[in-house]
Amino acid sequence: MIKVTGTAAAIAGLVAALASAQTPAPQQTPAAPQPAPAATPVPVPPAPAVAAPAPASPGLTLPVAAPVLRLVDPPVISVETLPADNPFATAVDAPAMPPVKPVTADLVIPTSLFAAIRVDPKGKAVAVRRARDPIPSLTAQTQNSLSRWTFEPGKKAGQPADAWASVRLDLAAEIDSPKIEQFLVTPITAATPIPRPIEWGTDAAWLESVKPGAPAEGTLPVEQLDTPAVPKKQPWSSSSYKGPFLVKFWIQINGSGRVEKSIPIQASDPVLIAYFRKAMETWLFRPARAGAAAVATWNELTLSGQIDFSTDLKLTATLRQSL
Repeated sequence: MIKVTGTAAAIAGLVAALASAQTPAPQQTPAAPQPAPAATPVPVPPAPAVAAPAPASPGLTLPVAAPVLRLVDPPVISVETLPADNPFATAVDAPAMPPVKPVTADLVIPTSLFAAIRVDPKGKAVAVRRARDPIPSLTAQTQNSLSRWTFEPGKKAGQPADAWASVRLDLAAEIDSPKIEQFLVTPITAATPIPRPIEWGTDAAWLESVKPGAPAEGTLPVEQLDTPAVPKKQPWSSSSYKGPFLVKFWIQINGSGRVEKSIPIQASDPVLIAYFRKAMETWLFRPARAGAAAVATWNELTLSGQIDFSTDLKLTATLRQSL
């Protein structure tokens, strides 16, 4: 004999209640003897409705299903090796040659200079730091102009503060057609070392990557100001440069002799990258040949000589980000 107690008794009661809730089968009444009727299909009775489970009694605790655990394989890191040969190299029978007469022209190249300027409570510029300068050949003239700017000082809690201002200067660089003294095209071979390119991307990408250091003692960064310092007077000296230049690119010359891709490797002034990329669009090289076919190849292009350019200030913007 099994003794039912506690939770087992409650479960047994729940089973008995479910059994008693079903409709009992009807009693059969003996029928008078009659001739056997012809066989007819026997209807199938509908399935009995399933009674809803009775609510759990206060003393009944139903078991809780354990969470399903998923087995996750650890990530597998593949091991790669650098190629022994330069992947830019192409085996050819005759290398690419420079244009017979490369043409350059006078161009205006828009560019931007970013600077951090320390502004005292009286609105005077007391320190200047060029955070991103596309024309370092004009450093002295740029510093001289910015140091003479005056500002409406930044404010903290309603009072003028000794703080930093971040500004973007939109410039127009007027570049005269340079005198090219060296135009050298060198094929990239399997033994050519891969240089580090110039990291001069877009202004937006550069701003996202800026990680400014702590401000000088006693000064506030622009993010902590209620209102930033705003330029009032912006004198701009006649900034011009005349002297030597040097640029290097890795360029891909296609089978038609046109430059399809370029990677800047060196530039005396980053603004010249945009200038010479525009000039390359008009140049026609003699493509490299493999057998009788013209093929695309990578080459190092070196240009040097004398150049003359000047800059004009077009617009100034105040930023709410430390530089």
